[in-house]
Amino acid sequence: MVGAVLVGTNLLGDDGDDADDRSSGPAPTFDDEAEPTPTDDPAPDSDRSPDSDPAPGADGGSPSIALERIVDIERPSAVADPPGPGPVLVSTLAGEVHAVDLDAGTSDLVLDLTDLVSTGFEQGLLGIAVDPAGERLYVDYTDTAGDTDIRSWPLVDGAPEGGPNDGVLHLELGQPFPNHNGGNLVFGPDGLLWIGTGDGGSAGDPEENAQDPSTLLGKMLRVAPDPEGGVSAPASNPDFGGRPEIWAIGLRNPWRYSFDRETGDLWVADVGQNAVEEVSTVAVDADLPNFGWDDVEGDQDFEGTSQPGFIDPVVTYANPDDGCSITGGYVYRGTAVEALRGWYVFGDFCGGWIRAVPAGDPTSDPVELLGDAGGALSFAELEDGELLFLTLDGIDRIVGA
Repeated sequence: MVGAVLVGTNLLGDDGDDADDRSSGPAPTFDDEAEPTPTDDPAPDSDRSPDSDPAPGADGGSPSIALERIVDIERPSAVADPPGPGPVLVSTLAGEVHAVDLDAGTSDLVLDLTDLVSTGFEQGLLGIAVDPAGERLYVDYTDTAGDTDIRSWPLVDGAPEGGPNDGVLHLELGQPFPNHNGGNLVFGPDGLLWIGTGDGGSAGDPEENAQDPSTLLGKMLRVAPDPEGGVSAPASNPDFGGRPEIWAIGLRNPWRYSFDRETGDLWVADVGQNAVEEVSTVAVDADLPNFGWDDVEGDQDFEGTSQPGFIDPVVTYANPDDGCSITGGYVYRGTAVEALRGWYVFGDFCGGWIRAVPAGDPTSDPVELLGDAGGALSFAELEDGELLFLTLDGIDRIVGA
């Protein structure tokens, strides 16, 4: 994922390390030899019971948080907070966009793309973003052919104008398999649109997309969208000798990345294969950023070895012992939870926990903030720096405990 969908009882199975792809993101995954069986529910349905350890902080040494329910909504995938007062926009994996009043806890359907969106495996309406001027809503979804479409609609009074067939097409990516679609959309501090793409799916990147600069799969893209359609690549993008839209290579399935609003650094959570879930952070002026997949998986060799210039992860944990599908979050810069300021917050769909590391010392051991938060589909940062937590059945505000 986006998060992850667990289908059947053998997703984390009894096959040990020989099962090729038990962790794929917000949906089921499959072995190299097996053809995927589509499902209408790309959101996980785990039987795992998350730990219920109390949040740290009783001794004053670590942040302590709680979740405050805002609205019940089925399988929310992302939140975009347009500039100024008013509702936020919330996408669902099924293909809907809702305007949600965070104070009243009400939700109104403002764009219905369900007839355009495929929803099996890790497919669906995976990401949304509003441009810095608040003029257009951008969406990333898998279409009925299973390919990725990035489209936009003008915003009028905070809601998209026009029907489902009125969106302007900016980018279309062919997807060889139904998993590893990436799907996050973020406008960076540079005002450009950053698009995280998965490696195209199956297991082990069989088409070797992630390290291939001639394809947009398995990449971080940095582009300027044209309101009339298409995108252009800024000349300041690194030159990998391939597609000019590419800012970084070597990603497997980035399920949520964000910019620290104080430092501008990029934080990327990349869903692992069999062994390692990871978070990496990198400055936006890095030279030829390479996250390493599929030579390496996290901090372990995979089909190669770590090369000079690879971005070393700052957070890793074992899959499936500690979780199976990482969901990236944000460096908290809000004011409501003072002790959390400067901590990077993230979760795991299968583990059901929320953890954090100090942004100034990200390789230190993560602190568990909540052990029973539920499956993390996504996080969101509001205009004021406060954080939301998205799980299968709704949206919660992260508050102090």
